[in-house]
Amino acid sequence: MKTYKYTDESNTVVQVFDEDSISRMSMIASALPEGTVIDAYVAPPPPIPSSVTRFQALATLSAGGYLDTVHAYIDTLPRSNITRLAFENATDWERASPTVNALATMLGLTDAQIDELFIAAAEVFA
Repeated sequence: MKTYKYTDESNTVVQVFDEDSISRMSMIASALPEGTVIDAYVAPPPPIPSSVTRFQALATLSAGGYLDTVHAYIDTLPRSNITRLAFENATDWERASPTVNALATMLGLTDAQIDELFIAAAEVFA
């Protein structure tokens, strides 16, 4: 079912309604200034999780084809390296963590790609 939104001149959403609300939509449309365009409603993007579990992160890296590369990289680091310690021991992976940023840099991922991975990871359940 399509959903529509009416925005005012400052692009603030004034009204949201669905196509089943024909009579309500007709009433709203008749009260709008002439020439007003009613755009189809676009849902906001999902929120970016601030953290995911280790399992969610590893499963998502695996699904994306990154896990073997990450393991190979981690294996090159000294056992005392903070990135290696975090990768091997953290129970939760924080989006803003230095470890996530280091792995992203190593993989050549953009911030938007990492956000997408975190959104995908939040949907993984064991």
